[in-house]
Amino acid sequence: MAVDTLERPKMQTDTGRFQKYKVRTGMFAWILHRLTGLALVAYLVIHVWGLRALTDAEAFNHLIAKYHAPIFKVGEFLLLGAVAYHALNGLRIVLIDFLGWSPNHRKLFWTLGFVALVILIVGGYPSIASLVSYYG
Repeated sequence: MAVDTLERPKMQTDTGRFQKYKVRTGMFAWILHRLTGLALVAYLVIHVWGLRALTDAEAFNHLIAKYHAPIFKVGEFLLLGAVAYHALNGLRIVLIDFLGWSPNHRKLFWTLGFVALVILIVGGYPSIASLVSYYG
């Protein structure tokens, strides 16, 4: 019997490669788009579940009274932020992927992020103002 004289290569682990990884604008946009998409799906499930109260007038009035609680005002504000970001980032994806429009991606991301922030401030003012008046 012959003795195997070949050495097996040693497995080297590079634990530092994950520490060197930088989250750039494109990856941040991708992660945030997925998270807001999941949040919108969760909201949709809760919303449809709440619609079952339409069959009973008393249950519906009770549900609407609950929706005036401060936690739901914060939820409305966050929902608007998720919708604004998700919609504008979807527009960015359409412009880049389907229309071949390829300007500076970072500049486009931050410009649409700024527009989403303006929409959030202008559209979210009623929710936050009612929250402030509730506590103030």
